[in-house]
Amino acid sequence: MKTLKFHGYSDDTFGEYGVTNQDCDNCSNGKPIQCVVDCGERGRVLVVGQYSNVSMGSGCWLVGMTKASEWEELPDWNFRYEESDCGYSLALLMDLPEGDFNLEWFIDGKKVEQP
Repeated sequence: MKTLKFHGYSDDTFGEYGVTNQDCDNCSNGKPIQCVVDCGERGRVLVVGQYSNVSMGSGCWLVGMTKASEWEELPDWNFRYEESDCGYSLALLMDLPEGDFNLEWFIDGKKVEQP
């Protein structure tokens, strides 16, 4: 089983640091960073990270998730939160079903190509 771990760093970088170490940097512009976790027929979810200093002044990352679209069911995966190692972001953990998966990254809804 693979466990993905999403959280933010500093005021501009949000990513998955459990398996892939993929992340996005929004250059501190405050726009949300989104990631679609796609396991094909086994389900998809949308993960969102936004540095909350922009709207609430807390200096913490807001980390959440939802269904990938209104027509899809929320997958029956194990989701949970824990403290991240940086101290100003909770980490969203999800245990994926067996098999391949893909991550698609977006900043404010615009696709970001990973190297």
